[in-house]
Amino acid sequence: MIKSTWQGKKTFKAQSKFGHDIISDAPTESGGDDNGPSPVELMLSGLAGCTGIDVTNLMKERLAQVTKLEITVDDEREDTKSRAVKHVTLIFDVEGEVDLKKLKRSIKLSVEKYCTVAHSLKATIEPKLIFNGEEQTLD
Repeated sequence: MIKSTWQGKKTFKAQSKFGHDIISDAPTESGGDDNGPSPVELMLSGLAGCTGIDVTNLMKERLAQVTKLEITVDDEREDTKSRAVKHVTLIFDVEGEVDLKKLKRSIKLSVEKYCTVAHSLKATIEPKLIFNGEEQTLD
């Protein structure tokens, strides 16, 4: 359960069931005070965190030595009043002593099977991989 309390203008303070506080707000150009990330930024951050946890867990099970995992999330919005997210690109920048085939499989498993956040979104999610500085296909 999350409890979110209005703090004034467009700022909300949410508290997780584990007691963590999360501030969300709108940028000043949208009438907020820019006190924190927007709700959409929090959602996309949740997607990055969820897939990142999955991938690191799966790679640890495979005894991989990941030295860097950075996930960049880019979204494309609908041209409607709601501006719903219709497409998400996840770019996994990974370095280390890792079996590339197992890494690709871990990313695909996260997006297609394990990540609760990914399964909760209606948007198309496209994972991409940069491994030790080189872009890779996930096939």
